[in-house]
Amino acid sequence: MSRRATIIDDDRLLSVEATPANGTLRVAAAELADATGWALKPEGLCRDNVCVPVRDRAALLDETGIDLIAFAAALARPIALEPDGGVAVLGEAPAVVRSRLDALDAPPFTLPDLDGNSVALDDYHGRKRLLVAWASW
Repeated sequence: MSRRATIIDDDRLLSVEATPANGTLRVAAAELADATGWALKPEGLCRDNVCVPVRDRAALLDETGIDLIAFAAALARPIALEPDGGVAVLGEAPAVVRSRLDALDAPPFTLPDLDGNSVALDDYHGRKRLLVAWASW
């Protein structure tokens, strides 16, 4: 039984028709291509002029659609998935994250200060910054 599901990709909320199956979500190839820009072609998964080979096409695609776990694996991207809730979050590829870490490039973000005022990292552009993170767990 298919239903609406949400895929979060590159800070975009994408709504697709999906079918929960065996701990994953399956999405029609055409609908996934419309939502993410990644189309399944004979040469692999392609977006614009970039194509990623698909080694196991049968694991990626069946009659119910593209398996989102296999889709993420083919793109070398982590995925957090809740099939029953109809939610999938695609993370950035480890190579992209590693290159940002190597370049000491922090992603843009905004957080509240102790008084509840929003403070963005970009507010301090051009100045030296020290980021300190702490968690209680």
